[in-house]
Amino acid sequence: MNEEIDRWIKYMKENPNTWREIHNKFIDAQFIKAHEFTQKILKEPNGKEKLMKIYNIKNKNAFSVLHSP
Repeated sequence: MNEEIDRWIKYMKENPNTWREIHNKFIDAQFIKAHEFTQKILKEPNGKEKLMKIYNIKNKNAFSVLHSP
């Protein structure tokens, strides 16, 4: 993994005007995938309970998606 980090640092230094857009797209994609996964699990039988188990959630009231009807 250290090699990937080194390559990314080199890319950032060599492309100071373009790396942010690429990085933002990557981060945004991670959030979109996490949201899609959550929605998929919620559609399954006992979906809320499954999410609580997957993410080790103890207080479902702390997550609006879990205490909605």
